Amino acid sequence: MGTALPWSTMRWLELAFIIAVGIAGAYSFGYILWTRRIGHIWPKRDEIRLINKRGLFTGIAEVALQTRVIANRPVVGIIHLIVFYGFVSFSVKSATHVAAGVMALREPIHLGPIDAFLDVIAALVFVSCVLLAIRRYFFMKDRLTHPAESGVVLSLIAGLMVTYMLERPTFGVNLGLEGTAAKMNWWVHYIILCGFPSLIAYGKHLHLLIAPINVVLKHMTEIPSDRPISGGDFAMPEDEDLFEAEYARVGMPNGVADFSFHSLFDTAACIECGRCNDACPSADAGLKPRDHFVLALRDPSVDSEGLAELIAPDTLATCTQCRACDVVCPVGNRPSKAGLEIRGRMSFEGLYPVPGLTDGASPAIATGNLFGEGPATRAALLRDQELPVYDHTQHEVLFVLGCQGANSPDLQPIVSATARLLEAADIRYGVPETESCWGEALVHGGGLMEDWPFWKAERTEELDTALGGDRARTILTICPHCKDSIGTQYADAGEVFPNVRSHVDFLAELVREGRLQVEKKTESMAVHHPCKVIHNDETALLDELLETSGVKAFTGGKSPNIPSCCGGGGGGFLWDSPAKVNRNRMDALAATGQSKTVTSCPGCHRMLDVAKSEDAEVVDIASVLYERVHAARAKKKAAEAAVTADETAPHTK
Repeated sequence: MGTALPWSTMRWLELAFIIAVGIAGAYSFGYILWTRRIGHIWPKRDEIRLINKRGLFTGIAEVALQTRVIANRPVVGIIHLIVFYGFVSFSVKSATHVAAGVMALREPIHLGPIDAFLDVIAALVFVSCVLLAIRRYFFMKDRLTHPAESGVVLSLIAGLMVTYMLERPTFGVNLGLEGTAAKMNWWVHYIILCGFPSLIAYGKHLHLLIAPINVVLKHMTEIPSDRPISGGDFAMPEDEDLFEAEYARVGMPNGVADFSFHSLFDTAACIECGRCNDACPSADAGLKPRDHFVLALRDPSVDSEGLAELIAPDTLATCTQCRACDVVCPVGNRPSKAGLEIRGRMSFEGLYPVPGLTDGASPAIATGNLFGEGPATRAALLRDQELPVYDHTQHEVLFVLGCQGANSPDLQPIVSATARLLEAADIRYGVPETESCWGEALVHGGGLMEDWPFWKAERTEELDTALGGDRARTILTICPHCKDSIGTQYADAGEVFPNVRSHVDFLAELVREGRLQVEKKTESMAVHHPCKVIHNDETALLDELLETSGVKAFTGGKSPNIPSCCGGGGGGFLWDSPAKVNRNRMDALAATGQSKTVTSCPGCHRMLDVAKSEDAEVVDIASVLYERVHAARAKKKAAEAAVTADETAPHTK
């Protein structure tokens, strides 16, 4: 540590000025941060629910290693990683820099080997700032936001690095700043330190402070699962005052200020990089998750009508809830979750959904299924396939068919294949005697307020009656959307059925336990991983079934690492969306060179079937597996018959 200069009147004045500048910088930062960015969010912190403590370590690791940033854009990610660590590393050095000025030391405080490390970091950060500036102003100038602010921030970061290198020998080179020059260099560094936080609080670079918190919160507040739809727990009380209070809770009488903590906190963490816009399958229809689901919620003074201007309902309706935007976000934002909340709150304000969705949902409300079929269609399926009606005294699994599996001739083979597999594994199952849409069409098609509260109550009663009141029984479905409705949406409304399972999960378990014997058949197929399979962390189970069946699978695009939607999610199968996501997805699958595509969701099956070429084929994993199980059983019977024939045949000596 260097020796101190003698204290004089000028030194006391300088010290007072140092303190005044520091206080001014801290006050400016706090004032801007609170009044402009988080003052309206902080009171909602009680909404945070930590459900995954292990997520703390996962989140810290993601922040420390910047894994998501690097995975999506390796070169730019590594450059940002360097800047990030420079930002963190220099917090210690900045403290010693301020201390040296306060104590009037003749030279900076030395940190031994740390100084050599910081020399390298300073040089790398400076070069990274230059590279990022080149990228921003020459290659990405039409796509990235706030160019002036970014230029100032990059200049200030570079300025910190340069003034650090000028205050002491760097890489053994002494740049010779002494006396007045050294003092001016110190003051430039200090003023940048004091002013930089205010700029960060004001603009998009607040992510430097908020993003690490947001990434950790994302991992601690959510596990792989479906998400409750905003307003799906609307109780519809009869008392007028209670009704108004409930309506205010799920609507947005105060505009954007009514939104949840996480949707609003995302606005403070957003880096505005546009990765979510690039990943969105509905981008061709004008949907921009960054602009519509994040930045649109940044100003809490925006009312419901103003929000509808920022995100037009027609554009909002094209969101398929695939969560590709969530996956690629480097700062832990979940734009699709905010989009789901926007839909729900707009619904209660009469601003959503669009007529195309309500028209598509009307058959489900009128007849109980999306296809407008009468009960005879489902009854014929039960009769022809000899499907037993569930009896809670005899059966262990309630097999719900869903309105797609029960009423679409193209999808009924999935029901048949699944039933035969259950029988092959000696599973005692039954199907509901009668069945209506479990709710997907209503919550996305306009029934959230008027029909859903009563609809879910009726469906819950039907399930309880079928199960004999034993909600612990397994409910099996071929449709991830039915699984979402019964397992997540009903639970959000307080009606919990804890063992709702997809056929992918259930069949994989039967194979693993040896209850299904599979005769491998080598075959190549394209595979479409449904978004909900990815959301529920069942991707590996689908791949496991394919491998067991002998299928060499080819994925199209970046799926399943980044969900590639069929276009049917988020109510997409209810209308002819202008996004045409299914056609783009089918093109990506066709590009694999395979004529057959396998999936595990009847909704995906329908959407891809519409978009495929005449010579292409779409099949479900249950049909693929049943073909191999049937072959194994036939082979076993043939072997047994051969043994029997050998034993009964006359033998000659």
